[in-house]
Amino acid sequence: YMKDLVSEIISRIRDEQQKIADAVTAGTNINSFNDYQQLVGNHRGLQTVLDIIDEILTEDQEDL
Repeated sequence: YMKDLVSEIISRIRDEQQKIADAVTAGTNINSFNDYQQLVGNHRGLQTVLDIIDEILTEDQEDL
């Protein structure tokens, strides 16, 4: 169950990152440089979350 939950979280984060990337590429809802910076910052924040999850999972694997 926990593995399914983690997989779902990772999947949803990646989906959100893709939505952000698509919005930036299309210029959707970007009316200022500040809007652009917010989207890029959100994307980077989500990547940080994925990196943290990966570190935790790697540590768990090393403990086995």
